[in-house]
Amino acid sequence: MSELNKIRRCYNCGAILQSDDPKSSGYVKKETLENATQNFIFCDDCFEKERFKQELSEPFLNDDFITLLKDAKKKNALIVYVINLYSFEASFNKEINSLINDMNVIVIANKFDLLPSNTNKEKIRLYVTNLFRAKGFTHIKESDVFITNAFDDETIKEIMTVIYQRKNKKDVFLIGPSLSGKSTLVSSFLRNFKNLTEGNIVTQPYSHTNLSVIQIPLNKSTAIYDTPGLGIENSILYNVDKSTFKEIYLTKPVKPREYIMLTNQSLFIGGLTIFEIISSEDKRINVTCYFNDSLQIKRNFVKTKNIDETFVKLITKKLLKPSMNKINSIKDLDVYDICLNKTQDIGILGLGWINVKTNNAKIRIYVPKGISIFVNDPKVEG
Repeated sequence: MSELNKIRRCYNCGAILQSDDPKSSGYVKKETLENATQNFIFCDDCFEKERFKQELSEPFLNDDFITLLKDAKKKNALIVYVINLYSFEASFNKEINSLINDMNVIVIANKFDLLPSNTNKEKIRLYVTNLFRAKGFTHIKESDVFITNAFDDETIKEIMTVIYQRKNKKDVFLIGPSLSGKSTLVSSFLRNFKNLTEGNIVTQPYSHTNLSVIQIPLNKSTAIYDTPGLGIENSILYNVDKSTFKEIYLTKPVKPREYIMLTNQSLFIGGLTIFEIISSEDKRINVTCYFNDSLQIKRNFVKTKNIDETFVKLITKKLLKPSMNKINSIKDLDVYDICLNKTQDIGILGLGWINVKTNNAKIRIYVPKGISIFVNDPKVEG
């Protein structure tokens, strides 16, 4: 009787899998092919280039915004950089950093009210300062960072006072990523703003660009320019539909969810992210998740080799909510391996973060393609 063998193909590119020629398509190490029991196998090329990302995506920066920033630099203007404290760590753009890192900059760390109620404000100030310095803003000091929310009138008044002191008879440019709360912050400024000039607050195109800016006069010769929100194409919030957006966008203080996990266990975080412990010297690992309450988290006890299949089944049966229309299988996710030798946060831009308490562990995290992650020291005390 004839023997019928099913040909295995790469789950990503479709090439026939083979272990003979590393230079030909579909090559995978022999031991990998022999030991694989699941159907979701990737050739070595796809595994390295497509799934295991080497570089994170950055927000898009258009030419008009570069023109605006170069003009601000020529004017020796004050830059007021607004961030969303809940999720900003991967929202930086290298070109912006290089343009303004030596300018007069103050940072408004907004949406402090979304962090757990016991969060220490001074530790958050230090956290933000250290991260800005790591991104190239080496002159930033703790005194340059203001922790607030759009309804904290006392801090808003303090910020306005500092702006007047620091602008040194120059213009002020308010910049920050979309969804950082910048527009609401401007409204708070205006509640505490006294227009002592004859000029009006106007919205108009910025010179030599197509960017629409709000111009708030400070005196006869200077103004605050509220610029459009910077792109967040690498944030999950930019890539979901309206209903999913409502389920993951945080509008009230985040509530930590704690898990005790073992090696080879994983968490399905909605139909959006998979968090997996590959190896660890710790018998048990304490994991704390900081996401919107509406985001379902399911613990997966199935062994590592079946994680792809399990995820697909749950997605198909709509048992993981919320999800994204473009996620139908594991190949729609980027994958990162992260080695931790101390307690750290692993975050997904726009979604939240996971605090992992460990001395030595290898973590694998799956996120929608193009979405940036970050690894940093803990933002809040667990």
